[in-house]
Amino acid sequence: MIQRIQSVFLFFAAALLSGQFALPYYTATQGANSGNVSFNMPPALADGQLNPLDNIGLLGLTILGIATSLSAIFLFKNRPLQGRIAGVSGAVTIMLTVLAGIVFYQTEQQVPTSAGGAFGFGLVLPVIAIVLQVMAQRAIKKDEQKVRSMDRLR
Repeated sequence: MIQRIQSVFLFFAAALLSGQFALPYYTATQGANSGNVSFNMPPALADGQLNPLDNIGLLGLTILGIATSLSAIFLFKNRPLQGRIAGVSGAVTIMLTVLAGIVFYQTEQQVPTSAGGAFGFGLVLPVIAIVLQVMAQRAIKKDEQKVRSMDRLR
């Protein structure tokens, strides 16, 4: 059923992945005494923020992670498939986290030292989503074991 705990975990994982669009990975700031000097910022920081919209790989993996998490919620009648889809969602989110870390590192290296930058909370959201997806997968596995044990009793 939809009200099972794994559905809640998967929903919150999808919500956290969606939150990356609102919370940037990195925010570029110019030094306080820089005046009106414009710095050569990397193309990803054209708007001053690094988020999934700045990289096609990040955008694709984010959307795929959201879609797989949400689709797994509605597969409650087929628990083995739901578990596999939740696993795929977790793998996609791990790839997203790795790619976000690489893009974050490369972008931070391109920012001039006279310009500063601040770490954004958006980089932590996929890590929390991974934890929730693993918890959902464990809950799905527990449900499947419970159903199998009930079938043995019949």
